[in-house]
Amino acid sequence: MSTVALFHNPEKEQAIRAVKVVRGLLERHGVKVRLSSPDRAEPWLKSCDAAIAIGGDGTMLRIARLLATHGVPLLGVNAGGLGYLSAMDLDDFSREVPRVAAGRFVVEPRWMLSVEVHRGGKRVFGPGSALNDCVVRCGDQARAIRLEVESLGRFVAAYFGDGLVVATPTGSTAYALAAGGPVLLPGVDAMLLTPICPHSLTQRPVVLPAEHPLTVRLTRRNPGDRPQALVALDGQVGLRLAVGDEVSVSRGGQPFKLLVPPERTHYELLRTKLKWAER
Repeated sequence: MSTVALFHNPEKEQAIRAVKVVRGLLERHGVKVRLSSPDRAEPWLKSCDAAIAIGGDGTMLRIARLLATHGVPLLGVNAGGLGYLSAMDLDDFSREVPRVAAGRFVVEPRWMLSVEVHRGGKRVFGPGSALNDCVVRCGDQARAIRLEVESLGRFVAAYFGDGLVVATPTGSTAYALAAGGPVLLPGVDAMLLTPICPHSLTQRPVVLPAEHPLTVRLTRRNPGDRPQALVALDGQVGLRLAVGDEVSVSRGGQPFKLLVPPERTHYELLRTKLKWAER
């Protein structure tokens, strides 16, 4: 590696302190470091060999969407809570920096969602990308909403409850998991549709082929209903929905590139981060 873009979460003191450490370690190994903001797509990003994000999963998700069209791989250094997407913490980075600088970490491709919202036949949102999920859920009143789902022009089902999570395999361990969905390994070419608190106990999560786009439509259950709902990408970017709005969710064109240690397995990640057999 010759040039690295360095991002951090400016709201976390631990991340602010870690920036100086990470920058110093990289520069001592001959790597040029360019500081950037998680909220800004720099024109020089394409010229970087990799990017490093210091923060938690929220920081990783924000920067993943930023890098999606640039093809720049991202390495996560955890300075937050769970840090599921991060490859290591700061202490690990201090030990691993020679391998990082030498480019000996491997790229793990993670496909992303592409999301648009149409209202009255016109696009009012998107296309937006999401690494974890697209969530359509009830709004401020916390009242159940009715959503109709189609795939490839065919009716799937009507859901009445708190909403739906459409997740990638990467996002299967996030909101979808909390809603009762299964864990999908990153290499699985599938999309996960998980209802949130459905009023029908027989409506369960469904695993769909990744190449089958979905359309989620907000509808009324009764003529006098005025449902409030919103759509959110990775819990960070979103829009309030009106009755009749259609949320189109499909597989994105370009995969996100995640940098990980070559010896790490996803099973190890599940055991350590989710503390299997420990709680």
